[in-house]
Amino acid sequence: MPTPLPPDWTDRLALDRAHVWHPFTQMKVHEADPPVPVVGGEGCDLLLADGTRVLDGISSWWTCLHGHCHPRLMGALERQSGQLDHVMFAGFTHEPAVELVIRLRRRLPANLTRAFFSDNGSTAVEVALKMAFQAQLQRGEPGRTRFGALRHGYHGDTLGAVGVGELENYLTGLFRPLLLACERVEVPEDPRRELEGDATGWPERLEAARAALRAFFAEHGERLAAFIAEPLLQAAGGMRMWPPELLQELRTQCDAHGVYLIADEVMTGFGRTGTFLACEQAGVAPDLLCLSKGLTGGTLPLSMTWATEALYGLFWGEPESGRAFLHGHSYTANPLACAVACASLALFDDEPVLAQAAELSAAMADTFRILAAHPAVRQPRVLGTVGACRLVDPATGQAHPAEERFGWTLHRRALAHGLLVRPMGDCLYLLPPLSTPPDRLREAGETLLALLD
Repeated sequence: MPTPLPPDWTDRLALDRAHVWHPFTQMKVHEADPPVPVVGGEGCDLLLADGTRVLDGISSWWTCLHGHCHPRLMGALERQSGQLDHVMFAGFTHEPAVELVIRLRRRLPANLTRAFFSDNGSTAVEVALKMAFQAQLQRGEPGRTRFGALRHGYHGDTLGAVGVGELENYLTGLFRPLLLACERVEVPEDPRRELEGDATGWPERLEAARAALRAFFAEHGERLAAFIAEPLLQAAGGMRMWPPELLQELRTQCDAHGVYLIADEVMTGFGRTGTFLACEQAGVAPDLLCLSKGLTGGTLPLSMTWATEALYGLFWGEPESGRAFLHGHSYTANPLACAVACASLALFDDEPVLAQAAELSAAMADTFRILAAHPAVRQPRVLGTVGACRLVDPATGQAHPAEERFGWTLHRRALAHGLLVRPMGDCLYLLPPLSTPPDRLREAGETLLALLD
């Protein structure tokens, strides 16, 4: 039996149920199964009100990079809070924003020279889409009114971002009448990422996928303002790991057809895939780069959209020219968030963060080899610090029916055993903070194995 909650949480949960609307939730569920109170965070763990310590196996929706309440990040926040909390960024600037640009730029592809600040991953994508469209207009290409994207993609929940996501799923189909014009093409998953993958015939399949991309651009290229993709890993699409060779082909086709390439590294950036950016593994530099989530180590909301000097130059002119990028947010480049982001990047300089990520990646492979022995597990795969598999009913070999809510049940049972996981459909994944001790990850695999039994 779970430990009872402290008495004061009984009233707080009643207030939550009466007034709070939670994300990605059918709220009726919480009448019988209320939200779980979290009272603290420490390293790779969350501390629940009932006293349970829980391994944050999904980095609190892929944000927590160095662990919760990292002292250097908290120290940066405290110091900045005594100097400047916020100032509008139109017509003003401040030291944390300038320092962040300097620290980050040296880790990015050399062609990305201009940074636009916003608030979260969705807005970083909105900025990139609007920049690409306006840039095409201002370079004399008014017919480029559509976008290209990958099937199974996800880029956020604001309408522009939804418009370039996957339409045929629970996330976006409802809003079809309101969305951007978007053409989609599918890329195959990479069997080389699977721990038990069958690469038979892979060279032929890879070449067929290249040909499909060439055909897609031959048909749609002249009408596209930009093509957006999550490099190497389609996260909300089911942790689909796709080949770097096809990212290279995307770059080639965008160049050939005058299309801007947008890399959505909101989730894949900051070491998650084993390199600072996932694009590095393909040797590809995008025209526009979207960053958020791990930018502040998961501490405060902040995002950036980086652009090339050539694209930036299309917006240059006298005020009366109408060429300015007239977009902004109230909390653009918030000094507190920028200061914490600087502290997060400093950890990459001062500590072996990427080396820790490599150790975590090896432990992730061990963990999913453990899970692969279970008859409910299919397609175990690893990319950097991300591990995933499909869950099936061992009796049928098929995914559990949606009405069984198997993933939700597994999520709740895992919490009771000190582990936070949140399956997406039939996809079970682990994506913990980079600071997670490898042994804790292997313990998580043993916990999941027992729960699947």
